[in-house]
Amino acid sequence: MSVSNKNVNLHVNKIKMVRPDKNPKNCDLDLNVNWRIDFIKIDEKILKYVCVLTTIDEMPLNFAIQGLIECEDHKVDLEKRSDELSPLILDKGMEAMISMVNATKDISVQIKPIPEAYLADTPKINSLKGIKIIENMQ
Repeated sequence: MSVSNKNVNLHVNKIKMVRPDKNPKNCDLDLNVNWRIDFIKIDEKILKYVCVLTTIDEMPLNFAIQGLIECEDHKVDLEKRSDELSPLILDKGMEAMISMVNATKDISVQIKPIPEAYLADTPKINSLKGIKIIENMQ
């Protein structure tokens, strides 16, 4: 990622997502998103950010991404470049949120029953009677 021809490293340290209990019925969602990005200067070289995305309407969802921004040129004041950094962080945050929503959606899987002939040939598992569990081993 570059900001005004300066190389910037964008690190993601934490991601948090709270999704609704039920998926919406509609497959084509228009996500309206409220967002904010807070910047905190750690030192002259590092700027911490927290990007919070909250969807409204069809699929209520809360998403936050937290990380650090470093610039190769330590003379660059990253705080003054927040107008350039915000769209980059927002784009990456939206991409991550959509990926996580897709990865955590409900899916239906049909499991085929095990044939009776297979179950009859399978040896029975012995019970655990007589096995002593030793706790606090050092």
